[in-house]
Amino acid sequence: MIKVTRVFIENSHHLSCEFNNNEVRLLDVLPIIEKHKHLNGVSSLFNEDTFAKVEVGDFGELTWRGIVITENNGITTCWDYDISPEFAYANSEHIINNKTA
Repeated sequence: MIKVTRVFIENSHHLSCEFNNNEVRLLDVLPIIEKHKHLNGVSSLFNEDTFAKVEVGDFGELTWRGIVITENNGITTCWDYDISPEFAYANSEHIINNKTA
């Protein structure tokens, strides 16, 4: 199972993701944000400070904690916004293979 092990901000809306197969791949997140901006809170990822808060989640996914906001019957709930490791791998460009000893 493919997982992100480390993530680095490259520039505006591009992430370098190191995967558990030692590949490093470049992911352009802007098209993903554009596609999901209808979700309340996802458009905050257009802000570089918010975008820079990306983390690797427990299952190797890319995650931004608590940015999706829903309201139901007067109760507001915050959700994480995640990009699965499989999606990140399939939609990114190969950069290098890390040589770790």
